[in-house]
Amino acid sequence: MKILFEATTASELKEVLAKANISVPARTEGRTTDHVERSDIANLLSAMMQAELITYPVTLTHRDRPDFLLSMGNRSIGIEHTEAIHQNEAYKDSLREEINGTRTWLISRVLPGEPKKKRKELIKEIEENNPGDGWDEDSPEIEWADAMLYSVRKKLTAISKAGFDRFDENWLLVYDNWSLPAPDIRKAAPLFLHVVKQSEALKEFDRIFVMRNKLFCDVSAMGVRLQTV
Repeated sequence: MKILFEATTASELKEVLAKANISVPARTEGRTTDHVERSDIANLLSAMMQAELITYPVTLTHRDRPDFLLSMGNRSIGIEHTEAIHQNEAYKDSLREEINGTRTWLISRVLPGEPKKKRKELIKEIEENNPGDGWDEDSPEIEWADAMLYSVRKKLTAISKAGFDRFDENWLLVYDNWSLPAPDIRKAAPLFLHVVKQSEALKEFDRIFVMRNKLFCDVSAMGVRLQTV
């Protein structure tokens, strides 16, 4: 275990976060899970600090199963982290960086549960650069809610295995990297709350945070709210 951030006051935490190196390299330039986790948890602390949701002193420790332990006053909060991205799109991101540099790519539709594709097939899709039929009306927001729930459910399977520690509170932090044409998170948040409540997720996680473009969708049994970084 390793302490990443600690502070006794809000001003001290603000200074600590401002000095933190939370850069994330490209996938082909040495990006690791640690890079993404450190960046996302720093952004979550920043959003919580701005919303005055932090009790001091505060300590954030990097560990395993769950990925973080947040100690605030006398509360211990386990935070598990995951990235919401389709395996084919993650592979295509690496292939784009590898074969074509910084060319602009059109967004193509991907749905949760699609089978893994081979390198040759993905390269063909990259070269064709075909966005398909596209989206209409509120379909981006509906698909966003479904995709985020898909990522949450995958974590529910992971935490059910032996060796996953539980604390006073247990949170899930989702980094949203799903391929969609700029869904309106303010419209999508109530849809996400609805599908989460229909699942078993809030029986396992007291709060679920989804971050997209420095905007957090915060879901709990109390409802949903948005927080910015």
